[in-house]
Amino acid sequence: MAVIDELADLFLYHSDDMQGVLNRITGEILFDGEEDFTGEPEIDWDVESAEHLLLIPQLTSPEAFDMMLLFAKAQKPANQTLLIEILGERKPFRHFKDTVQALNIEQSWYKFEQAYAKERISEWLKKNEIELDLL
Repeated sequence: MAVIDELADLFLYHSDDMQGVLNRITGEILFDGEEDFTGEPEIDWDVESAEHLLLIPQLTSPEAFDMMLLFAKAQKPANQTLLIEILGERKPFRHFKDTVQALNIEQSWYKFEQAYAKERISEWLKKNEIELDLL
């Protein structure tokens, strides 16, 4: 799996128990969290070697909602209307995913989601002056 794909996956599918970390020098992806969960000691952010480590950003709920809205707006009119309505109801995340499945546009959603994540990660890498081809 390419580094950009791994970073995009960590951006989309994170855990409260651990967070992905990128070593900006080696390109290695590490996980920071309790040793019981990761199998490795927690990262000591106070040591000098940690200055090369960056927390990989995670998709927030508001941004996930905005991403779903962008996807909805890119659909054909009938699907667009239904998806936008669903996002205005209670439990929009669950209903959105159920509706995407019912409309048989899951593959389109997953491609959109991955493209969005890769774009956000590319912006993050650029902001942190990390060249993807060096990873």
